[in-house]
Amino acid sequence: MNTKSKRILTISVETGKTMLINGAETYRVEDTVKRMTENRLHLPVNVFVIPTGIIVSVDFENETVTKLYRVTPKGIDLEIIDRANTFAREFSASDMSLDDAEALLANFKTPPIFSNRARYFFGGMAGGFFVFLFGGTRLEFLISYFASSLTLFTWDHLSKLELNFFIKNIFGGLSLSLLSFLGIFLATLFGYHPDYNMVIIGPLMTLVPGVSLTNGIRDLISGELLAGSAKIMEALFIAIALAFGVGMVLQLILGHI
Repeated sequence: MNTKSKRILTISVETGKTMLINGAETYRVEDTVKRMTENRLHLPVNVFVIPTGIIVSVDFENETVTKLYRVTPKGIDLEIIDRANTFAREFSASDMSLDDAEALLANFKTPPIFSNRARYFFGGMAGGFFVFLFGGTRLEFLISYFASSLTLFTWDHLSKLELNFFIKNIFGGLSLSLLSFLGIFLATLFGYHPDYNMVIIGPLMTLVPGVSLTNGIRDLISGELLAGSAKIMEALFIAIALAFGVGMVLQLILGHI
């Protein structure tokens, strides 16, 4: 392959890798890489994507070029996925120069980063309002709000330890339930008796893998049976780990009341 073709292939695959790393569906990644490469190289391209890798094969001047890229997902960032989608459409539908494309590619990989203060504040709001959704009181909302904020704070520190996802989510379940019961204990000192079920549901919902489960189902519907099954199993094991962590605290505390 000549230098220009290699650059086009690299730009296409890097876009797909960025999407996959940040939680995009595998069928979307396949379509993006295939569309970007074919529209610029005007050659048939085969793309195979699983949650941890991308394989691209191009027939170029009687020579088949196949490349394998290992991918390590790091979470879900819908902002980056949206930017990558927008970039892919512009790259495919225009005569954008490769220099401009490489500059834009580097730009959308680093979106604006919100401060921890803002993340904890709105994360607490997200968890707290689930209490109202399930019919909780204002006091339970307040306790759940602070428990959710502190759960995100704890989660950030757990992420730095590079634990595997199962152990990490067990500790996440432990921390959110302990923080919830701490808030309940403080409330009882002032004569209030909030429902621990209502309080725990808020911080728990901030860690439930809802987007991963949805993406897995969408992959299955799109015919990506391997990738869809893998994502659903990952979401299932995360849910089991969270339930295990919360269950240990409930058994420990409620068993002694």
